[in-house]
Amino acid sequence: MKKNDLLSVMNAFGELYDKKISEGILGIYYDIFKDYSAYEFKTAAYKVIKSHVYNSIPKPGSILEYLEGTSDDKALIAWMLAQEAIAKVGYYDSPKFDDPIISNCIVELGGWQWFCSVKTTEIPFVERRFLDLYRLFMKRGCKSVELVGFHNAGNRLKGYKEKVKPPVLIGDNKLKELKR
Repeated sequence: MKKNDLLSVMNAFGELYDKKISEGILGIYYDIFKDYSAYEFKTAAYKVIKSHVYNSIPKPGSILEYLEGTSDDKALIAWMLAQEAIAKVGYYDSPKFDDPIISNCIVELGGWQWFCSVKTTEIPFVERRFLDLYRLFMKRGCKSVELVGFHNAGNRLKGYKEKVKPPVLIGDNKLKELKR
């Protein structure tokens, strides 16, 4: 987004809330939102205005919630991706998620093979723990960890490194990952 695009929305905020937009405030908002398109920012800003009840300019966090979703939204999407991976990859193969938080949650719960073997009656409890872990790792941060399926675990254990298959890529950024 160009600074002029942001300036027009921020000036509208200023008029709407009868506030002066300083260069400092404009700079902060620009640093936060520069990677979004003008359309995305403007759409999110207008959605915030519709629900904003205070007589102040909406804070960046309010606009970001409309752009990216809340931590609960992200955790639920991650859970759905993990469930999709069980169906696509299964117990035997190894997945690689474009979101490293998902892999960390699964490792923390017991690993890929355990995650695929959860009984139907236990799924609601595992889901709850997964969502809590996801929100925690969002705050704390984490490094990417490897999830290993049954075949790759066995092949590594027996020393058959040439038989270890690459992981199945899961997530929205699969093509980006392939290019790395």
